[in-house]
Amino acid sequence: MKKCTVADLRSMTFGKHDKPNRFYSDEQDIRGKKVDNWSHLSRIFVQWLIDNHLIAIEKLPVPDHRGHGKDFINIKEQHEIQERGGVWKKVGPYYVDTKYNADDHIQNILSTLEYLGIANPKFQISFNPD
Repeated sequence: MKKCTVADLRSMTFGKHDKPNRFYSDEQDIRGKKVDNWSHLSRIFVQWLIDNHLIAIEKLPVPDHRGHGKDFINIKEQHEIQERGGVWKKVGPYYVDTKYNADDHIQNILSTLEYLGIANPKFQISFNPD
């Protein structure tokens, strides 16, 4: 299974048959963390941000990649526009909206890195073969 870098992810698209398999926290991480599904990948990503001290309450909320009043990460279980629905999961002190399709999960990860000013993250993600 190929490990995909953030640069790889930027040029990829994902559909309902694509499934994340493992999250590798850095280039030396040989085993990686098992990923059960797309929402689990988003939660593992946010935990990676926490573990590496790359996110702080002062930087919240983090908007989703579309930026139309929906938040990807917040300190409470609601979007900027509260009427927008979500499926919120707690990760550390934060809440992550996991109600997205496959491609949106990746786009949210990429836009979060940009929003937080993280230029060269070292994590990698592998995916199940078709």
